[in-house]
Amino acid sequence: MRMSVSAESGLDEVLSRHGIALTAAEFVAELDAGLAGVASPTAAPLSAGEIEFLRNHGGPRARQVLGEDPDQIMSELGRSVAEQLAGSLRSSVSIPEAALLLGVDRSRVSQRISQGSLWAFAAGRSKRLPDWQFSTEGRVLPGLAVVIAAIPRGVAPQTVTAFMAEPQQELEDRTPSEHLAAGGDPSDVAELLAGLGLW
Repeated sequence: MRMSVSAESGLDEVLSRHGIALTAAEFVAELDAGLAGVASPTAAPLSAGEIEFLRNHGGPRARQVLGEDPDQIMSELGRSVAEQLAGSLRSSVSIPEAALLLGVDRSRVSQRISQGSLWAFAAGRSKRLPDWQFSTEGRVLPGLAVVIAAIPRGVAPQTVTAFMAEPQQELEDRTPSEHLAAGGDPSDVAELLAGLGLW
C-alpha cells in the first residue's frame, strides 16, 4: 500500500509530534498487519444452519451481531485495531527514552530486553517498551523478570498492557503494576498473566 506524498508527510509529522519513533511507512505496515488479523476478505459467509444455531444458542450479543451490517462491523473492528495500535504506541517508550528514564545507556536497555528483565514489542524496525514496567519514580518494577517470563507467546502488547492496568480480585483489587510496585509477590501476577494465553 502506497500513500500519497502529502499523506505520508502528514503522518510523519503527527508521529514526530507525539514522540513516536516510527516512519509513516512503518506505522502503516503495523496497521496493515493488525487489520489482517481482523478477518479474511475471502472468509466464507456463515451457512443458514450456522446462523440459525447462533440465533438459538449464541445469546443476546450473537443475535445482535447477526442483525448488524457486516460492513459496519468491519469498519468498527478496523477503527478498534487502529485505536489499539495508537494506544500501544502512546503507552510505551522507545529504547532511547527508556535509557533516559533509567539513567543508563541504550545498549544496557537492549541487553536487559535480551535477558528478559525488560519487555519490548516490535514496532516497525524499532522496539517499544510498555510503560507499565516502570514505577512513577522511573524505576523498573520489582519482580519484573518473573512476570515477563510468564507472558504467553503471541499475546498482543495491548492485551498485556490492558491486563497490567486492570484491578484484579486475586491481587486485593490492585492492578498487577500496583501489586508489583508495592512489593507484592511477582509469581501471583505471573500466574494470572499466563492465563492470557488460554483465551
